[in-house]
Amino acid sequence: MDVYFISGMSANCKVFDTIELPYGFEKKYIEWLMPNEGELLSEYTRRMSVNIDTSKPFVLVGYSFGGIIVQEMNKFLTPNKTIIIASMKVGDEMPALFRVGHRIKFTEYLPIGFFKTSDLVFDFFSRFVYHAKREDMEKYVSYTDPFYTKWSLFQILNWHSTFQCPNLYHIHGTKDQMFPFKGVKDVYPVEGADHLLVIKKSKEVSRILDEILHK
Repeated sequence: MDVYFISGMSANCKVFDTIELPYGFEKKYIEWLMPNEGELLSEYTRRMSVNIDTSKPFVLVGYSFGGIIVQEMNKFLTPNKTIIIASMKVGDEMPALFRVGHRIKFTEYLPIGFFKTSDLVFDFFSRFVYHAKREDMEKYVSYTDPFYTKWSLFQILNWHSTFQCPNLYHIHGTKDQMFPFKGVKDVYPVEGADHLLVIKKSKEVSRILDEILHK
C-alpha cells in the first residue's frame, strides 16, 4: 500500500527520510506547490493530490501544515487511513496564538516585502519551532518564496473547517512548541518530543505508524 507524506510549511519531505514503514507499505512524497494568486485552499489541495494513485488503497500522512492539507483532501478522496503528525484537528485544537493571529488579521496587514528574506523563515523555524541550529535545518527548509509563505500562513490562521475526517489518527509530541500538547486530544503521544519529532524521534514515530497501519 502506498503511504503519501506531506511535510510542514516551508519544509521539504526530507524530514521523513528516517521514518521507516512496515513491510508492504511504500513511502511516497508529495512536495509543496507554488500557490496561484487568489487560490483557495480547496483548489490547492486538489492540485497537490494529482499524483495520488486512487485506483488502489492508500494512506495519507500530513505533518504540521501538511496535516491540514491531508484532512482537506478527505473531502474528495477516500484514503484507507489519514494520519496527522504534530498538527491540529478541526474544532477547538487551534492554538491560542493562532486564534489571536486570525483575529487581528496578521497576514492581511503584513506587506509581501515582510516575507522576502529567507532569513525570516529560517530564523523563525530554527529558533522557535524546531529548537535547532540554522545549519542543521537548511537541508529541510526549501520553500521560502514570500508569496508561498504569506499564503500558507493565511491558510493556517484561517482554517475553520467543520468536516470530520474519517479514519483519522493523530501523533503528537508532549513538548510541541507550535501546537501545545494540552490543546490536542485523542492522540498517540510521543513523550518528550517537540515539533520536530519526525526527525528527532523518528524511531518512536515509525513504531506508532506501524501500529496504526496494521489496525
